[in-house]
Amino acid sequence: SAQEHPTIADGLMSELGEIPLDSGVDVVGVSYYENIDAIVIGLEKKTYTDNEHLRNSMIASIYEIMPVILTHPDELSGKKIVFTGSSISLNAKGSRTMMKIFHTEIGFDMAREIAWSDFDDEESREHLMDDCFEYVWWHSRVKEY
Repeated sequence: SAQEHPTIADGLMSELGEIPLDSGVDVVGVSYYENIDAIVIGLEKKTYTDNEHLRNSMIASIYEIMPVILTHPDELSGKKIVFTGSSISLNAKGSRTMMKIFHTEIGFDMAREIAWSDFDDEESREHLMDDCFEYVWWHSRVKEY
């Protein structure tokens, strides 16, 4: 079989997989979807925490990942960067399941214009997401503090 060139998704996955994120969130996958011209980065928090901590961890992980993403302007210019987050959730019977709790996206070109390091606390980060990200969705269970 023909040797495939490593894709931007593969490259990002190997780069991001090497960074231990302080947020305790793992990058579990990076995919490129040509039909929507987007890189989708899957985030997972495998330890159960309260909603506020979970939200802050997901948001913090984006701030940890973004500097790596921004080193790829040639491949990513004009594309969307999509983050989906999953977490362990306890259902009514007390068993744990992995469920999607978070989804957001931002245009790469918009992301390049943001001074990410200026947003160094939870409140300013959440405001930035509301202002600059095209879409921010939280599962109803983690939406409210």
